[in-house]
Amino acid sequence: MSLRPASTVRASFPATAWTQVLMARNGDDLASKEALEELCKVYWPAIYTYLRALGCDREEALDETQEFLTHFIQAGGLHSVSPERGRLRSYLKQSLRNHLTTARRDAARQKRGGGKTFVSLDDAEVFDVPSQPDAADQWFDRRWAWAVVKRSMDRLEERYIRRNRQAVFATLKEGLVCPELLKPYSEIGEVLRMTENQVKLEVHRARRRFAEELRGEVAITLSPEADADEELRYLMSVLSFE
Repeated sequence: MSLRPASTVRASFPATAWTQVLMARNGDDLASKEALEELCKVYWPAIYTYLRALGCDREEALDETQEFLTHFIQAGGLHSVSPERGRLRSYLKQSLRNHLTTARRDAARQKRGGGKTFVSLDDAEVFDVPSQPDAADQWFDRRWAWAVVKRSMDRLEERYIRRNRQAVFATLKEGLVCPELLKPYSEIGEVLRMTENQVKLEVHRARRRFAEELRGEVAITLSPEADADEELRYLMSVLSFE
Protein backbone atom coordinates (compact mmCIF):
# COMPACT_ATOMS: atom_id res chain seq x y z
CA MET A 1 0.00 0.00 0.00
CA SER A 2 1.37 3.40 -0.92
CA LEU A 3 0.92 5.86 1.90
CA ARG A 4 2.63 9.09 0.98
CA PRO A 5 2.59 11.97 3.47
CA ALA A 6 -0.43 14.16 2.89
CA SER A 7 0.07 17.79 2.02
CA THR A 8 -3.14 18.65 3.86
CA VAL A 9 -5.13 16.98 6.61
CA ARG A 10 -8.88 16.78 6.26
CA ALA A 11 -10.55 19.39 8.38
CA SER A 12 -13.14 17.43 10.34
CA PHE A 13 -12.59 14.21 12.26
CA PRO A 14 -14.87 12.39 14.66
CA ALA A 15 -14.02 12.94 18.33
CA THR A 16 -10.40 11.91 18.64
CA ALA A 17 -9.26 9.11 20.90
CA TRP A 18 -7.47 11.59 23.15
CA THR A 19 -10.52 13.85 23.07
CA GLN A 20 -12.65 10.88 24.04
CA VAL A 21 -10.39 10.16 26.99
CA LEU A 22 -10.48 13.76 28.16
CA MET A 23 -14.26 13.98 27.74
CA ALA A 24 -14.68 10.81 29.77
CA ARG A 25 -12.35 12.09 32.48
CA ASN A 26 -14.30 15.30 32.89
CA GLY A 27 -17.75 14.01 33.66
CA ASP A 28 -20.40 11.33 33.91
CA ASP A 29 -22.68 12.57 31.15
CA LEU A 30 -23.87 10.59 28.13
CA ALA A 31 -21.15 11.93 25.84
CA SER A 32 -18.46 10.81 28.28
CA LYS A 33 -19.91 7.33 28.55
CA GLU A 34 -20.24 7.00 24.80
CA ALA A 35 -16.65 8.14 24.36
CA LEU A 36 -15.42 5.44 26.71
CA GLU A 37 -17.58 2.77 25.13
CA GLU A 38 -16.03 3.59 21.78
CA LEU A 39 -12.50 3.39 23.17
CA CYS A 40 -13.17 0.02 24.75
CA LYS A 41 -14.83 -1.34 21.64
CA VAL A 42 -11.94 -0.40 19.38
CA TYR A 43 -8.91 -1.24 21.49
CA TRP A 44 -9.80 -4.14 23.79
CA PRO A 45 -8.43 -6.76 21.33
CA ALA A 46 -4.97 -5.20 21.59
CA ILE A 47 -5.23 -5.17 25.40
CA TYR A 48 -6.39 -8.78 25.62
CA THR A 49 -3.76 -9.95 23.11
CA TYR A 50 -1.01 -8.18 25.05
CA LEU A 51 -1.98 -9.94 28.26
CA ARG A 52 -2.06 -13.33 26.51
CA ALA A 53 1.38 -12.74 25.03
CA LEU A 54 2.68 -11.72 28.46
CA GLY A 55 1.76 -15.19 29.72
CA CYS A 56 -1.81 -14.90 31.01
CA ASP A 57 -4.07 -17.85 30.30
CA ARG A 58 -7.38 -17.11 28.60
CA GLU A 59 -9.38 -16.70 31.81
CA GLU A 60 -6.79 -14.47 33.46
CA ALA A 61 -6.38 -12.37 30.32
CA LEU A 62 -10.15 -11.94 30.09
CA ASP A 63 -10.45 -11.00 33.76
CA GLU A 64 -7.57 -8.56 33.61
CA THR A 65 -8.85 -6.96 30.41
CA GLN A 66 -12.14 -6.28 32.19
CA GLU A 67 -10.32 -5.15 35.32
CA PHE A 68 -7.94 -2.85 33.46
CA LEU A 69 -10.70 -1.17 31.47
CA THR A 70 -12.82 -0.78 34.59
CA HIS A 71 -9.94 0.85 36.45
CA PHE A 72 -9.10 2.99 33.45
CA ILE A 73 -12.68 4.23 33.28
CA GLN A 74 -14.03 4.19 36.82
CA ALA A 75 -11.18 4.12 39.32
CA GLY A 76 -8.95 6.98 38.30
CA GLY A 77 -6.76 5.63 35.53
CA LEU A 78 -8.02 8.38 33.27
CA HIS A 79 -6.75 11.14 35.50
CA SER A 80 -3.10 10.48 34.69
CA VAL A 81 -3.71 10.53 30.93
CA SER A 82 -2.57 13.47 28.84
CA PRO A 83 -2.00 13.87 25.09
CA GLU A 84 1.34 15.45 25.93
CA ARG A 85 2.52 12.02 27.06
CA GLY A 86 2.69 10.95 23.42
CA ARG A 87 1.14 7.90 21.81
CA LEU A 88 -1.99 6.45 23.36
CA ARG A 89 -0.66 3.07 22.19
CA SER A 90 2.53 3.42 24.23
CA TYR A 91 0.70 4.75 27.27
CA LEU A 92 -1.66 1.77 27.35
CA LYS A 93 1.14 -0.78 27.04
CA GLN A 94 3.04 0.64 30.00
CA SER A 95 -0.18 0.94 32.01
CA LEU A 96 -1.01 -2.69 31.26
CA ARG A 97 2.37 -3.93 32.43
CA ASN A 98 1.98 -1.99 35.67
CA HIS A 99 -1.57 -3.28 36.09
CA LEU A 100 -0.57 -6.93 35.62
CA THR A 101 2.30 -6.62 38.09
CA THR A 102 -0.03 -5.16 40.70
CA ALA A 103 -2.77 -7.70 40.00
CA ARG A 104 -0.47 -10.67 40.45
CA ARG A 105 0.97 -9.19 43.61
CA ASP A 106 -2.51 -8.82 45.08
CA ALA A 107 -4.25 -12.01 44.02
CA ALA A 108 -6.89 -11.62 46.74
CA ARG A 109 -8.13 -8.24 45.51
CA GLN A 110 -11.84 -7.52 45.18
CA LYS A 111 -13.03 -7.75 41.59
CA ARG A 112 -14.56 -4.55 40.29
CA GLY A 113 -16.55 -3.77 37.19
CA GLY A 114 -20.06 -2.83 38.20
CA GLY A 115 -21.48 -5.63 36.06
CA LYS A 116 -20.02 -4.13 32.88
CA THR A 117 -18.59 -6.65 30.42
CA PHE A 118 -16.30 -5.35 27.72
CA VAL A 119 -15.46 -8.67 26.07
CA SER A 120 -16.88 -12.19 26.17
CA LEU A 121 -14.71 -15.28 26.20
CA ASP A 122 -16.16 -16.31 22.85
CA ASP A 123 -15.06 -13.02 21.33
CA ALA A 124 -11.65 -13.29 22.97
CA GLU A 125 -10.94 -16.65 21.30
CA VAL A 126 -10.47 -14.84 18.00
CA PHE A 127 -7.54 -12.94 19.46
CA ASP A 128 -5.75 -15.73 21.32
CA VAL A 129 -1.99 -15.84 20.86
CA PRO A 130 0.77 -17.97 22.37
CA SER A 131 2.62 -16.88 25.49
CA GLN A 132 5.54 -14.89 24.09
CA PRO A 133 6.59 -12.22 26.62
CA ASP A 134 9.54 -11.13 24.49
CA ALA A 135 7.18 -10.49 21.56
CA ALA A 136 4.28 -9.02 23.56
CA ASP A 137 4.89 -5.47 22.33
CA GLN A 138 4.80 -6.66 18.72
CA TRP A 139 1.55 -8.56 19.33
CA PHE A 140 -0.04 -5.49 20.90
CA ASP A 141 1.07 -3.24 18.05
CA ARG A 142 -0.22 -5.69 15.46
CA ARG A 143 -3.68 -5.84 17.05
CA TRP A 144 -3.62 -2.07 17.45
CA ALA A 145 -2.76 -1.67 13.77
CA TRP A 146 -5.63 -3.96 12.79
CA ALA A 147 -7.99 -1.85 14.92
CA VAL A 148 -6.79 1.24 13.06
CA VAL A 149 -7.32 -0.46 9.70
CA LYS A 150 -10.76 -1.80 10.61
CA ARG A 151 -12.00 1.50 11.99
CA SER A 152 -10.69 3.35 8.96
CA MET A 153 -12.31 0.84 6.62
CA ASP A 154 -15.63 1.11 8.47
CA ARG A 155 -15.61 4.88 8.13
CA LEU A 156 -14.73 4.63 4.45
CA GLU A 157 -17.63 2.25 3.95
CA GLU A 158 -19.94 4.77 5.59
CA ARG A 159 -18.82 7.35 3.04
CA TYR A 160 -19.75 5.02 0.19
CA ILE A 161 -23.07 4.12 1.80
CA ARG A 162 -24.02 7.78 2.09
CA ARG A 163 -23.48 8.08 -1.66
CA ASN A 164 -25.36 4.83 -2.39
CA ARG A 165 -22.19 3.25 -3.79
CA GLN A 166 -22.00 0.16 -1.61
CA ALA A 167 -21.41 -2.08 -4.63
CA VAL A 168 -18.29 -0.15 -5.59
CA PHE A 169 -16.91 -0.37 -2.08
CA ALA A 170 -17.66 -4.08 -1.74
CA THR A 171 -15.84 -4.79 -5.01
CA LEU A 172 -12.74 -2.76 -4.12
CA LYS A 173 -12.51 -3.39 -0.37
CA GLU A 174 -10.13 -6.35 -0.26
CA GLY A 175 -7.80 -4.71 -2.74
CA LEU A 176 -7.50 -1.62 -0.57
CA VAL A 177 -6.01 -3.61 2.30
CA CYS A 178 -4.00 -6.04 0.19
CA PRO A 179 -3.36 -4.67 -3.34
CA GLU A 180 -2.53 -8.13 -4.67
CA LEU A 181 -6.15 -9.15 -4.00
CA LEU A 182 -7.52 -6.50 -6.32
CA LYS A 183 -9.08 -8.13 -9.37
CA PRO A 184 -8.13 -7.04 -12.90
CA TYR A 185 -9.81 -3.81 -13.96
CA SER A 186 -11.58 -5.64 -16.77
CA GLU A 187 -13.26 -8.04 -14.31
CA ILE A 188 -14.22 -5.22 -11.96
CA GLY A 189 -15.64 -3.31 -14.91
CA GLU A 190 -17.88 -6.22 -15.83
CA VAL A 191 -19.23 -6.43 -12.28
CA LEU A 192 -19.77 -2.68 -11.89
CA ARG A 193 -20.65 -2.01 -15.53
CA MET A 194 -17.82 0.45 -15.95
CA THR A 195 -15.06 0.96 -18.46
CA GLU A 196 -11.51 0.11 -17.41
CA ASN A 197 -10.68 3.81 -17.25
CA GLN A 198 -13.61 4.42 -14.93
CA VAL A 199 -12.49 1.53 -12.75
CA LYS A 200 -8.96 2.90 -12.64
CA LEU A 201 -10.33 6.24 -11.45
CA GLU A 202 -12.50 4.57 -8.79
CA VAL A 203 -9.53 2.58 -7.49
CA HIS A 204 -7.40 5.72 -7.32
CA ARG A 205 -10.10 7.60 -5.40
CA ALA A 206 -10.75 4.70 -3.04
CA ARG A 207 -7.05 4.34 -2.21
CA ARG A 208 -6.71 8.05 -1.58
CA ARG A 209 -9.77 8.12 0.67
CA PHE A 210 -8.62 5.03 2.56
CA ALA A 211 -5.20 6.60 3.11
CA GLU A 212 -6.94 9.72 4.44
CA GLU A 213 -8.98 7.66 6.88
CA LEU A 214 -5.92 5.72 8.04
CA ARG A 215 -3.89 8.86 8.53
CA GLY A 216 -6.73 10.52 10.40
CA GLU A 217 -7.25 7.50 12.67
CA VAL A 218 -3.55 7.37 13.49
CA ALA A 219 -3.34 11.11 14.13
CA ILE A 220 -6.07 11.06 16.76
CA THR A 221 -4.06 8.73 19.01
CA LEU A 222 -0.97 10.97 19.01
CA SER A 223 0.04 14.14 20.75
CA PRO A 224 -0.46 17.25 18.60
CA GLU A 225 3.22 17.58 17.73
CA ALA A 226 3.77 13.91 16.81
CA ASP A 227 4.39 12.75 13.24
CA ALA A 228 1.28 10.90 12.05
CA ASP A 229 2.95 9.69 8.87
CA GLU A 230 5.82 8.14 10.82
CA GLU A 231 3.37 6.33 13.10
CA LEU A 232 1.33 5.19 10.10
CA ARG A 233 4.40 3.80 8.34
CA TYR A 234 5.30 1.87 11.47
CA LEU A 235 1.83 0.38 11.89
CA MET A 236 1.66 -0.64 8.24
CA SER A 237 5.09 -2.27 8.53
CA VAL A 238 3.79 -4.25 11.52
CA LEU A 239 1.09 -5.62 9.22
CA SER A 240 3.55 -6.05 6.33
CA PHE A 241 1.48 -3.79 4.09
CA GLU A 242 4.50 -1.89 2.80
